[in-house]
Amino acid sequence: MVDDSELFDRVRQYADARQLRVTQNKKLGYGTDGTVWVTSNSAVKAVHRYENYYVERASYERLAEADISSIGRFAVPRLIDSDDSLQIVEMEIVEPPYVLDFGKVYLDAPPFYWRDPQLRKNAYDEWRERFDSHWEEVASVVYELERHGIYYIDPRPSNINTDGLD
Repeated sequence: MVDDSELFDRVRQYADARQLRVTQNKKLGYGTDGTVWVTSNSAVKAVHRYENYYVERASYERLAEADISSIGRFAVPRLIDSDDSLQIVEMEIVEPPYVLDFGKVYLDAPPFYWRDPQLRKNAYDEWRERFDSHWEEVASVVYELERHGIYYIDPRPSNINTDGLD
């Protein structure tokens, strides 16, 4: 896995080419897929692996083509730009409640193991526990993404943020 200093080098190259200001200590978040830094008016995510970058970018493109900026009460960041060689996705910054981080999705078809009814039931039971009283709204987000061929099989409260729904 690439460390943050290498990821930030890519972010700096991306930002310099677009006259964006980005500071290394201004992170919005990080995870197993990459790290997100804030610019003056956007979020820039540097992704570790190309396959995660590809599905992340493709998901945002698909949602943009469908003119989706929200699903139910959840904001969806709009794709601003991307760079394949640097594995960078630039998107707008959204406030909760939101859905983001498409680096682990499957496009057009679920993974083969997703057809196992018991495995799927176990996953939904776990998600219901994670999201508690907000599970129904989160489930509707997951189903709506599937309608667009985006199989979001690992929803987490950090990526599907329910703050502000009450």
